[in-house]
Amino acid sequence: MNATFRDSIDALAAGYRPGLTLDQAFYCDADVFEREVERLFTRDWLYAGHVSQLPEPGCHLVYDIAGESVIVSRDQEGALHAMVNVCRHRGSRICAEPFGKAQRLVCPYHGWTYALDGALVRARGMPPEFDLAGHRLHRLALEEFHGMVFVSFAERPSAFDTARSELDALLAPFDLTGTRVAAQRSYPVEANWKLVLENFEECYHCAPAHPEFARSHSIKSPPGSYPALWEALAERGKGAGTCTGVVKAPDWLAEPDGPFYYYSRYPLFDGYATGSEDGRPLAPLLGRVRAFDGGASDGQMGLLCYWLIYSDHCVIYRFTPRDVNHTDMDIVWLVRSDAEEGRDYDLERLVWLWHVTTEADKLIIERNQQGVRSRYYRPGPYAPMEWASRQFVEWYLLRMGRNGSVATPAGR
Repeated sequence: MNATFRDSIDALAAGYRPGLTLDQAFYCDADVFEREVERLFTRDWLYAGHVSQLPEPGCHLVYDIAGESVIVSRDQEGALHAMVNVCRHRGSRICAEPFGKAQRLVCPYHGWTYALDGALVRARGMPPEFDLAGHRLHRLALEEFHGMVFVSFAERPSAFDTARSELDALLAPFDLTGTRVAAQRSYPVEANWKLVLENFEECYHCAPAHPEFARSHSIKSPPGSYPALWEALAERGKGAGTCTGVVKAPDWLAEPDGPFYYYSRYPLFDGYATGSEDGRPLAPLLGRVRAFDGGASDGQMGLLCYWLIYSDHCVIYRFTPRDVNHTDMDIVWLVRSDAEEGRDYDLERLVWLWHVTTEADKLIIERNQQGVRSRYYRPGPYAPMEWASRQFVEWYLLRMGRNGSVATPAGR
């Protein structure tokens, strides 16, 4: 990125008018994406996978984002490790498949061999005085959070302590650590990652674009639309062992480098026990949940990971920027670890809602990107129901711009 364009990014950020969407360059320019890699993706916590995908010693998974690749492995003592997927010899990728199991990680190029914690244990053909200890794989920070494995490229990533203290009690009844991946699908989208994220952040589009979702989820309407449903959910939650309410990271805009998290449990419409086509249950109740409360929990951890927890299953969304014009929407469906397909749940019923919803999102987001590329595109106003998208954009500009706050915070 040359200095002239760095200055122009700073000018674009400083010139942002609160309440409007971003300038076209933020959605279309490769130099902007380069700065995003530097200031966002390599600094924040990123969801790499679920602990059930690493069930035994030797298991490992690969997580790729924006040109970088991470190996997460479980060693013989059961500990998890995160390492950059770059051989210390000549830089080859070591693991090419998304999942694997092995006693050692062996680079297929020249055979350099690493332990499951990234230590170099064999460098074939190198002289006796060669320093194995000085050529271990680059380590990354790792946190396990209710079964979700997060990694960070940052040397000093934000602490998880505050998020744990605020979210542990809310998530505990669902025991996401005691779940397993029932399904995993990826939906490539020809669009900038911010358009994907802005779409997911708001439900202003849910009624016209997602009739399947809108007939069961009350957040299709503005906050305060269904007070009786919220009161009923709170009462049912007492017996079911679930919790209502909203928890958000403090001072996202005042402290843009701090932790990024969110939780809210809201009511489904009457007749819907869970996020299914017909309202009927889909799988055994999660964790310590005692009954279907007719609710769903929206949550977020880090910049690119969201989840939706029903009483009987959880859906984790991960947005993976590939380049300025391509983003993957990766989804996993979690069920209780002892649930058996065909006996306890039907896979097609389980994935139905978020498959049809994501296919529809893919279409509307790609159309959005096509319109944003037009010479006639100008930033447009956010509606009140798009408050979360507006807040994301304001936070984003603080992280991207050269100097401090550039926008008036949106109310939450």
